[in-house]
Amino acid sequence: MEARLTQLLGKPVIKVTKLYGGASYRTFYRVFSQGDETFILMAMPEGKMSVSEEITNLKEKPKELSYINVQRYLKSLGLPVPEIKLFSEEDRWIILNDLGDTKLWDTVKTAQPNDIKKWYKKALDLLVILQNKTSKDISTSAHQHISTSCIAYQRSFDATLFNWEFDHFLEYYFQLSAVSCQPSAEDKDIFIKETRKITQELCAMPQVFTHRDFQGSNLMVHNNQLTMTDFQDALLGPDVYDLVSLLRDSYFDVTDYLEELLEYYGGQQGWHIKKLRRAFDLQTVQRKLKDSGRFVFIDHVKKNPDFLKFIPTSMGYVKQALARLPEYNGLYDLIKKY
Repeated sequence: MEARLTQLLGKPVIKVTKLYGGASYRTFYRVFSQGDETFILMAMPEGKMSVSEEITNLKEKPKELSYINVQRYLKSLGLPVPEIKLFSEEDRWIILNDLGDTKLWDTVKTAQPNDIKKWYKKALDLLVILQNKTSKDISTSAHQHISTSCIAYQRSFDATLFNWEFDHFLEYYFQLSAVSCQPSAEDKDIFIKETRKITQELCAMPQVFTHRDFQGSNLMVHNNQLTMTDFQDALLGPDVYDLVSLLRDSYFDVTDYLEELLEYYGGQQGWHIKKLRRAFDLQTVQRKLKDSGRFVFIDHVKKNPDFLKFIPTSMGYVKQALARLPEYNGLYDLIKKY
């Protein structure tokens, strides 16, 4: 690997160390070159793509890797994303500038409350800029995709995808050893009926450019600024989707500051706070049920149990949201039962 990287970079590569890649199909390395310059190597496995890519409503096969396509688009808007130093199609390697190892999550997990709020408001500022700069490429009145250069505008959250993610929870969550029993046929029917209603509400929301994983683990802190990573699954989605990803992060709970942060964001984007709260809760139910099922899938199928510890937080978010949605009492009672 060192010899090949030396050839590609045109400078001697001294060492390559593997980095933790989480649940990703991709493999990450830090590349040390002569002169103490470092890079990040992202290796893309042949023929592999995320389940989310496989079932989205993308009509044509992508002509290039989604990461490269979306990075170029976001960079063209002046948004903070990693620099692509080079791409080797032969090796399926993307070499990026090294932003270090400090994520937003690392910064806030030991911080004082005022600093936690400061950093999350900084992240919300970035989300507002992202949504405002990408809004010019969307016809919000007709939901028409205007930008054809960025793959995110060629795919979207629709009923099929939302329902697949709900059903993914139903399929995998109850395989947890901590779950006392399997849902009855009647409970499964209630789950499907209630979640289909949530899907209808989510599909009726205005759609915007959606990062999809705009959360503390995908926001790098470098030179006191935030840089977005892991944006390759971007698509059109409900206007609160990324907000939920950030403020209902399974890896870091900001419940103590949630109302202040929602008001901060809502004030910038012109939301009525009650409408924002309801939309936020609906999207929380969908996203966090999906995450909980996915964490079990990652354990059972990918043999990686690292994410199981985040299920209680995720399901806690679901229960908190459903408690504020009395029209979904049937789903709330079902979730509490198990």
